[in-house]
Amino acid sequence: MNQEPVITEHRSISPIWILPAIALFICSWLLYSSFRDAGVEITIFFEDGTGVVAGKTQVMSRGLQVGLVKDIAPDIANKRIEATVEMDRSVADHLVEDTQFWVVRPRLSARAIEGLDTILSGSYIGIQFGSSTESRREYVGLTSAPPIPPDTPGLHLLLSAEKLGSIRIGTGIYYKNIEIGNVKSYELENDSSILIKIFIEPEFAHLVHEKSRFCNASGIEISGKLPNLKLKMESLASLLQGGILLYTPPALQHTPPAVNNQSYRLYTDYESANYGLPMTLALSSGENISEGVTKVMYRGLEAGFVKEISISKDAPWQVTAHILLDPRAEMILRETTKFWMVRPKISPKGIENLRLLLSGPYITFQPGDGEFRNNFKILPEPPPQIPLRPGKTFTLTSNAPSRITTNSQVYFKNVPVGEVIQVEVASSGRSLATTIFIYSEHLHLLSTESVFWVRSGIEVSADLEQGVHLTTSPFQTVINGGISFTTPDKLEKKKNFPPGDGFEFQLWDSYGEAVAAAPTLQRSGKTVRLLAQQAGSLSVGDPILYKNIKIGELKSFRLTGNHREIVFEGLIFREFSDIVGSRTRFFNASGVNLSAGLDGIELNTESLQTIVSGGVSCVNLEDAPPLPPASPYPLFASYSEALSADDMTITLAMDRTSGLREGAAVRYKGVKIGHVSALALDENRTGIIATARIKNNTRELFRKNTRIWVTGPEFSLDGIKNIDTVIPGPYLSLLPGDGPLERTFTLTQEVPHTVLANMDGLGIVLETPHLGSLSIGSPVYYREVEIGRIIGYELSPTFQKVHVFVTIAEPYRPVVRKNTKFWNVSGAKIEGGIFSGVKFSTGSMKTLIKGGVAMATPDNEQTGPPAVPGDHFPLYDKMDKKWLDWNPDVVVLEREQSRQLPAASSK
Repeated sequence: MNQEPVITEHRSISPIWILPAIALFICSWLLYSSFRDAGVEITIFFEDGTGVVAGKTQVMSRGLQVGLVKDIAPDIANKRIEATVEMDRSVADHLVEDTQFWVVRPRLSARAIEGLDTILSGSYIGIQFGSSTESRREYVGLTSAPPIPPDTPGLHLLLSAEKLGSIRIGTGIYYKNIEIGNVKSYELENDSSILIKIFIEPEFAHLVHEKSRFCNASGIEISGKLPNLKLKMESLASLLQGGILLYTPPALQHTPPAVNNQSYRLYTDYESANYGLPMTLALSSGENISEGVTKVMYRGLEAGFVKEISISKDAPWQVTAHILLDPRAEMILRETTKFWMVRPKISPKGIENLRLLLSGPYITFQPGDGEFRNNFKILPEPPPQIPLRPGKTFTLTSNAPSRITTNSQVYFKNVPVGEVIQVEVASSGRSLATTIFIYSEHLHLLSTESVFWVRSGIEVSADLEQGVHLTTSPFQTVINGGISFTTPDKLEKKKNFPPGDGFEFQLWDSYGEAVAAAPTLQRSGKTVRLLAQQAGSLSVGDPILYKNIKIGELKSFRLTGNHREIVFEGLIFREFSDIVGSRTRFFNASGVNLSAGLDGIELNTESLQTIVSGGVSCVNLEDAPPLPPASPYPLFASYSEALSADDMTITLAMDRTSGLREGAAVRYKGVKIGHVSALALDENRTGIIATARIKNNTRELFRKNTRIWVTGPEFSLDGIKNIDTVIPGPYLSLLPGDGPLERTFTLTQEVPHTVLANMDGLGIVLETPHLGSLSIGSPVYYREVEIGRIIGYELSPTFQKVHVFVTIAEPYRPVVRKNTKFWNVSGAKIEGGIFSGVKFSTGSMKTLIKGGVAMATPDNEQTGPPAVPGDHFPLYDKMDKKWLDWNPDVVVLEREQSRQLPAASSK
C-alpha cells in the first residue's frame, strides 16, 4: 500500500552560514590586529638628506629596526628635508621631547671606519630615546651622533682647559696607550675657558683618582736640548685627531677614586701634568734659562722644571721663573731653602759639568726648614756644602789675599785628601778664614803640628812616593788655587793623633814660608843657585836628580833685578853635596823631549815624577871648563843643550832663511855634527844671522874656504830627494875647505855641484843650448844601462848655454873618454815631410817621462884619452847612427888607464 511521506519541519540555522561567519570573524580579527599594530607617524627635518631613501631607509636602535621612512619631501622655505617616518607602535611611548635622531653614514677617521655596515645596506637613521614624559611627533635631526647620555654606566667627568687645541667630540682618552674613554662634548665658559665633558668606560673607571691629572697628548711633543731631546707621542690616533692622557703620579696612587661630574684641570702637556706644584724664583738674569727646558735638579734627580719666565712691570724689572715641582718635592718649600744655578766651570778637579755645554745649566737647591714658602730669590754663588762623605772640618787662617776658591783641593804629598768648602773674611776683618774638609780615611795624616800652605800656581799634582794623581795643574791651580799640607810627626814615623773637629791651623802663602815657620821640615845640605830664561813647568818642591836619583829639591824662585831671568834656589841634600861641583851642568828634566824624523823617533825622559810634575837634573862633564866661584849655574833647557854647552859656536850670514828653523841640524856626509841655535835679523834688518852650535870634535871642518848651504827636499819623477827634510825641515850641509880655522861664514846660495859630482864618481859638465826636459836625477845611459845621473844645472857664465852637472858612477868611469859623445834622449821626436812620410821615435818610458842622456865612446884606435873631473862635453840633440856601432873594450881601457896612472902621478 501506498504510504504518504511525512514532512517534518526543522527550525535550526543552516550550516551554510558557518563559512560567512568564519570569514566575518577573520576580517574582524585582521581589522583589530591592523589597528593594534599600526605604526606611529612622525616627521623629522634634516639639513642634508643624502643617503635617505623613501621605503628603504630604516630607523635603527641597537641594531634592530624600529621604523621606516615612508616619504621624503623638500622643505624649501626652511632649506631642509622633511622625512615622514612610520615608527613601530612598541616605541610610541618613547617618542618624547628629548628623543634625538641622526643619519648614520659611512665615515673614515683616524680612530676607525665608522658606519661600515652602511656601505652595503645604505644609510640609516639612528635614534636615542629620551627620558621626558611629554610626547612629541615632530623632530629636528642632528648632524652627527649625540653625546653619550649622562645616565650611561661609566664615569662622567669635567675638564677645564685654557684652549681646545685639536680636541674634538670623540677624541680618545688614553692610559698607557690604551683608549679608556672619549670626549662627549665641549663648550665655552663665561671666563673664556673651555669646559670639556668626557666619559670613561666602566671597566676603566677605577684608574681615575681624586688627584689624577689629565693632559693634552695631541700630536708629537719635543722638548729639551741636545743631547737630552725628549720625544713623546701617545698613539697614531692622537697624532692625527688629538688625544687626552690620564696620568696619576705614583705618590698619589692612594688618593680616593673619582666620582661622576668631578672637575679636573686639563694640562697643556705631560710635563705640566707631572709637575703640578707651583713656585716662583726671582733671578738676576734670564740668561741660559729656557722655558720648558731648564730643570730643577737635586743630587742627580729631577725635581721640577721652569714652566715660564716673566719680567715684572715695575723697576728694577725683575726676572721671575715660574717653576712646577714634582709633588714629592713639597718638603723643599720652606723658608730657609736656598736655590742657585749650576753651570760648567773649571776647578781643581778638572772641567766640571762639561756635559752642561750641550744640555744647558740647571737649578739646584739646599733644603731648609721653617714655614711653608713658595717664592724665593736665587743665590749668585752656591752656599757652602759639606761633602756627602765622612770626615771633619778645620779652619785655616791667613793674612795674605786668598788664591783659594770653594771646591779647591787639599793635598797631602800631592794626593787629594780633602777640599775647601768655604772662604770668608774673619769677624775681625784682619784675616781670612778658610774652612776645609778632610775625608775620614785621611784624618790619620793630620796632627796639631801639621803645616798648611797655598799651592803654587805652577805646581802639578804628581809624586812618585804616593803615586800619580793626574790633573791639569798648573793651569787649574792658577784659576782656583789649592792647599797642601804635611805633618812632621807622620814623616818621621812618630805616632800622631788627629785634632778635633774645627781645630784652627795657620795657612802659609807658600811652601817656603811654611818651611821657614816649621824648623822640623827644613833639611840640611848645600844651597845652589840656578839661572834660567823661563820657569817652564818647574815649581817649588820639584826634585833635583842625578842619574835619576833624587839628590835635592827646589826651595824657591824669583826674578832677577832686570826681570829678564829667573833664579831658582835649590838644596842639595847633605849626603849628596859632593856630587855638585864647578863642572856640573844642570838642565830642565820636565816632561818628555821628543824628536822625530823619517829615520826614527828619539824619546828622552827622566823619571816619571819629572814627566808629571817637573824637575831638574844634572850631569858632570870632566872636560868642561869650571864655572867661576859663587856664580849661578846656568839651567839649560834640555840634556842635549847641557852636553853642548861648551861646544863651538859659528855664525852664518844669509839673505833668507830658505825654510831653515831654530833647531835645524848641521850635517856632514849625513851625520849630525851640530844644530842651529838661533835666527835673528842683522843690524841693518836686511839679512839673517844664524848661530849654530858645533861639536868640538868636528871644529877642524870649519876653515876659511869651507862652503855651507841649505839642503831641502827635492821633488822629481824619481821620487823625493832628501826625504828626511820633509817633516823636520831643511838642514845645513857643508863641504870642508882649507886655510885657517874660521867661525864666521856666508851661506853659499848655490850648491857646489862640480865638487859634489866628484865625491861619488867622475864629475863632468855637459853643455847644451837648452835644458829641455832634463832635471835633477835624470839618468845617464850607456847601451841603455844607467851609469850616472844629473845632479844639477846652471847657466854658463855668458848665459849662452846651460851647464848640466853629471856624476858617472865609479865602476863606469873608464868608459868616459875625451871624445865620448853625449846626446839627449828625452821625450819623443817626430820627423818627416809631405813626401818622405813621418817618423816617430822615443826612448824608454822612463826617458819619455823624466828625460835622460845617452852616451857612446869610439872603439879601437879612435878611443881618446880618459876624461878627468871637470871636463866639458857638448850635449847633442840627436845621435849619429854610427855612434851606435862603437864598441870599445872596457877591459883594455881599464888596463890602459892603470898603466897611465903611475905616469900621471910621477909628473
